[in-house]
Amino acid sequence: MIKSKSIKTLGLYRNFLKTWVVYVPLYNENISPPFMTYNITTLTFVKLILSICLLWLIQGCTSITSKGNLMAAANVSQLTQWQASGKLAFITPTDKQSVNFIWSQNNDDYKVNFNTFLGINVLSIKRDRNGIVISADGKDYQSDNPQQLVFELTGWWLPMDNLSRWLKADITDNEGDISVNNIGNIQSFTPHCDQTNCANQVIIHYDQFQSAAHLILPHRLTIKTQGMTPQTLKIKVQRWL
Repeated sequence: MIKSKSIKTLGLYRNFLKTWVVYVPLYNENISPPFMTYNITTLTFVKLILSICLLWLIQGCTSITSKGNLMAAANVSQLTQWQASGKLAFITPTDKQSVNFIWSQNNDDYKVNFNTFLGINVLSIKRDRNGIVISADGKDYQSDNPQQLVFELTGWWLPMDNLSRWLKADITDNEGDISVNNIGNIQSFTPHCDQTNCANQVIIHYDQFQSAAHLILPHRLTIKTQGMTPQTLKIKVQRWL
């Protein structure tokens, strides 16, 4: 029996007060069976649990202190520096794809990473004073029409400049038709043609809001497009910073 120095996954346990049995997958095909055991004393297990709790506490403190951008903004229009992370689902008549995203915004500049659930980056979009750079498959692309380039690379319709404001529901009556519910939260938004270049008919449904510091920000929204690129984009924002 070969012992592993690093514990990757906790498995079945035997005799809680004495020892714990951990099953670790082996990636050497010459070793049989494909799982092995590693004994951990009760004291070691307690240390492991305390370490995990400490990491949770540190993460919690980081979350609180990093919400300064939200605290500094009196309303969503003044929220010019922020970060949002969550999940997106792209649904077309013939396909469905899901990715995680991390969106970092600094005034008009932004960087968005789209990753698989295993953390593999599939697309990055960065805008700064030098223009917009789109990274995919280890290559960088620049375009005067990033929305079209993203569509050619991925099949996703993403109006990035508009989306940065739609995501936080920073919209006005001058930009489109807005409907609100009985407590004043936006229910839907239909942007005017000039915001979407008339290539698609767009309607945004704000399905659910959440409190972030003293602001009320979207938690779930659905963007439906009809026209040249019919698509439903479902967004779940799990964290605002």
